Amino acid sequence: MFHLSKKVLTIHAIILLFFALILLYQSRFAFLIWNIILALIPFDLSLLGRLFKNSRWRYLIGVVWLLFFPNALYMITDFSHLSSIGVGLSTAFQFVEYAILAGGIFIGVTLGLTSLFILYPLFIPNHQRLVNQAVTFGVLSVCSSVAIYIGRFLRINSWDVFYQLHTTIASVLSILNQSDFWIFVIAFSILQLILMLMGYQLAQLDDL
Repeated sequence: MFHLSKKVLTIHAIILLFFALILLYQSRFAFLIWNIILALIPFDLSLLGRLFKNSRWRYLIGVVWLLFFPNALYMITDFSHLSSIGVGLSTAFQFVEYAILAGGIFIGVTLGLTSLFILYPLFIPNHQRLVNQAVTFGVLSVCSSVAIYIGRFLRINSWDVFYQLHTTIASVLSILNQSDFWIFVIAFSILQLILMLMGYQLAQLDDL
């Protein structure tokens, strides 16, 4: 337990150092701090879920985790902010800002995927079967893609489910007939499914 706690503290310390880098450099991508904090929530929830042996509390944590998990994968879309610095990578300013943006995105996505890989074996029997992984990750990828679209384009947050449930549902229903929505969901579902399957296989290499 102490060994695990030390690792968790180290992870949080590294993230704080990254925040300090953003602030000291006065990067225009300071929004990454908030986005990474949101990505930390599912990560910390997954660690909490592993501590609880009582299935009732574990399932409650799982539901809350499901609401916040898309915030981590949402960060994939933060690459759209490259337009604010240009994509030519021809100046020192672009080098540093690109590194900060990419670093923040990789941190957030890694936290999200790690949280999934921690919780997945706790809820899914025979979790090492590829078909179980494909079905579970496939469903999660679609749900996450829908949530990412809602967050990126409708600007609806995870906590709006608690505070503005009726408005959130109405907003979701209003986009179901839009082709752009379905193209986004299909594309990002495939992307996330590949990341989840590949990541989980890599995470299981220690079992060889």
